[in-house]
Amino acid sequence: MEQIYFGQRIAAYRKERGLTQESLAQRLGVTNQAVSKWESDQCCPDIMLLPALADEFGVSLDELFGRAAPAPRPEPEAQAVVNELPWPDDDDLRAVCYVGHRLMDFNPVQEKTLSLGNILNMHVGAGKPAELHFSGSVRDIHSAFGVVVENGTITGDVYAENGVECGDVGGSVKAGDGVNCGNVGGDVGAGDGVNCGDVGGDVRAGDGLNCGNVGGSVVAGDSIHCGNVKGDARAGDNITCAMIGGSAQAERIVSGGKR
Repeated sequence: MEQIYFGQRIAAYRKERGLTQESLAQRLGVTNQAVSKWESDQCCPDIMLLPALADEFGVSLDELFGRAAPAPRPEPEAQAVVNELPWPDDDDLRAVCYVGHRLMDFNPVQEKTLSLGNILNMHVGAGKPAELHFSGSVRDIHSAFGVVVENGTITGDVYAENGVECGDVGGSVKAGDGVNCGNVGGDVGAGDGVNCGDVGGDVRAGDGLNCGNVGGSVVAGDSIHCGNVKGDARAGDNITCAMIGGSAQAERIVSGGKR
């Protein structure tokens, strides 16, 4: 295949446009001799003239240099949308973790364990467990991390593999770490300490417990400080409360109804 040099292409495009060397030189603001030298490949146009030269010929810079236009890049493949998830299509807020397209296992915690949030932080080297920060109204929250609800309303339950910090909760709270919240309509279960308002159901704390009135029973790994307890109370250390409706077990019990 015969090689076509740059100067030859300039000459060919010039002739196609019906231009003389002189007229092309005038359009570009150069001398006739400059155009002649380009076409004889004695020298090349100044780089700043190349766009104007391409415009005069009505071609692209790629065409001016004899270069085929690059093929369009293929569109990136759309990522498959994961439609099949192990929960219903409801209004609950769920914070989960994917590795690639693989959903990591997450089950509501029953006691303090090594959580998915802590495992993540081991890998990324973060200084504290991962947290879900949320503001607004929601029914239930299921999180593979800690939960911090800022100016939010929770009408249902909260499940978190790490700690929970929130206001009032209409349902139950279950956390792998500590719980700091307002009033809770249902039960509270925590792998660490619990600080809350009134609790409508039972309370289970891996460490100490400070709360208001409890509608069910209370079990804590350390001391219990609360209001009235409708059911039983059992602590690894002391119990200090207003009234205990059921049995009580602790190293020391101070109560208006049990002593």
